[in-house]
Amino acid sequence: MAALSVHPMPGAGAGLDLSRLCQTPVFTSRSRQESHRLLARELVEHDLSWRSGNVDTAFFRAEVGRCQLFVLRYGAEVEVRPRPFTDFVLMQMPLRGRASIECDGLALELEEGQVAVLSPNRQARLVWHSGCEQLLLKVPRSLLRLMQERLVDEGGLAADFSLPAAYRLNTGQARGWLRLVDDLLEQLGASEGEPVHAHWLRHLEESLPLFLLTHPPKVDGSPMAVIESPAQRQALRQLHKIEDLMRRRLGDALSLGELAAAAGMSERSLNTLCQRCYGQTPMERLRNLRLEAVRDRLLGHRDLSITEVALEHGFGHLGRFARYYRERFGELPHQTAANADPCRSELARDGR
Repeated sequence: MAALSVHPMPGAGAGLDLSRLCQTPVFTSRSRQESHRLLARELVEHDLSWRSGNVDTAFFRAEVGRCQLFVLRYGAEVEVRPRPFTDFVLMQMPLRGRASIECDGLALELEEGQVAVLSPNRQARLVWHSGCEQLLLKVPRSLLRLMQERLVDEGGLAADFSLPAAYRLNTGQARGWLRLVDDLLEQLGASEGEPVHAHWLRHLEESLPLFLLTHPPKVDGSPMAVIESPAQRQALRQLHKIEDLMRRRLGDALSLGELAAAAGMSERSLNTLCQRCYGQTPMERLRNLRLEAVRDRLLGHRDLSITEVALEHGFGHLGRFARYYRERFGELPHQTAANADPCRSELARDGR
């Protein structure tokens, strides 16, 4: 794939040179299954649903110090539900096309050149519309914590400060963020004869969390409230408890009433919570977790009976199971089994 051309950000008067980052892709693929598997390994575990359009995945990666930069496209329109992540903050900006974000009840629309921030340990639902290409930046939580402690000690930040689940930088903030990213990208061209000085590299990587902490989101010119309420924390704990129960009992005939009772809430409240955090009903979430588990089994054991695996994971109607599976992964179960990695199958048989 040729290097991506990057247009100046609308209204910002600045552009990024991504030629060094996009010289050689980590991988390209026109397979839904392969794209999902490789991206889960490179980024974070996630559920991925393919919508309209042709698969044309391309993924580029670079590291500058402890920060990671990525350029990614799917080609087709996709819906991504990442697992809660606790070790980094994700910043993303469409280079082309647009994207939508739902996180903890907050909804954002991103156009080309707009920058969004997703904070750690949150449930999110991301939609990349057809043709969308995005620049992604992972800021380690360890760096964020280090800079936060410094600012609190100096009296420049409240001790109970926390980032919102999701927000969009305003035009001025996005312009400043682009300058920082441009500095990072310049380091990719450093030659072996002129390595990046360690102190300068540390300054660059620490500037990103410092930027996040000193440029809080604003609504109508006023700082946005960012402290999570006790009710929100309790809701997240309940959600995690329910998901743990689902994963432990994937093969059991769990009902909505049982899930609600385990969470200590009404069925209606549980449904509302799951819709807000996952964009799914509780039973849809359970079904998708079962489908993911079936897929992992088929990929790791080439000679398994598909019928037996489906029944073990709570699918009593094989016709519906096959339809759900194809909607989820873009192929039928027997196609997944046929493409199982022989090495992975051998390791599974050996118990390694």
